[in-house]
Amino acid sequence: MQVEIIGSQGVLVRRPGKSDAVGYCAEPSARNDFDIEELESAVKNIPRLGMIIITRRAVAPDVYDRASELGVCVDTFGGFVRAIASFDDVSQYVHPDESYVRKRLLSTRIVSRLNRRGHRAWEIERQKGLRSLTIVTHERYELTDDDFTTLLNQHLKIDIDALVITNTNARGFGERVTRNARQVGIPIFTLDQFIGEIRAPWT
Repeated sequence: MQVEIIGSQGVLVRRPGKSDAVGYCAEPSARNDFDIEELESAVKNIPRLGMIIITRRAVAPDVYDRASELGVCVDTFGGFVRAIASFDDVSQYVHPDESYVRKRLLSTRIVSRLNRRGHRAWEIERQKGLRSLTIVTHERYELTDDDFTTLLNQHLKIDIDALVITNTNARGFGERVTRNARQVGIPIFTLDQFIGEIRAPWT
């Protein structure tokens, strides 16, 4: 395997027996979200771009739809490493937790479509006249108070209806994080609990 730098932010990985993997490393920023303008510029300037690699930076919610239209994946450096190892085309990479969430939610049959709105944020379109829901998922079995705050700060530009723990070993939540969730008006569920409530009006 060989790694080559493309310009100031591009990376090309030559892999034996697989197609080259090309990524764009977005500059870390605590102030500016990665937006559609930067996405389109990266696609224009880096041939065969497969993945936008995000590190310590928020992503504007509308980037994911546009990235899908352009045939580019948006994920973390860890995602890029996993894609290099497992996917011939890194633009097709899907995190295992995303695959699991999609499978579980779409199997309810009340969910008609799942749209990505953040690194682990999803807009859930529902049938039967029910409004869409936006959730943020967390894959660890334990949700700490710091985790809860970090997840909210990472998704400031979306209105969150619920925070959902997808780890199958999760059994409940601590008193402190439950109290904080109540104070900000964002309920916390395990995935099984959320699916049990997914047909509710959520007014």
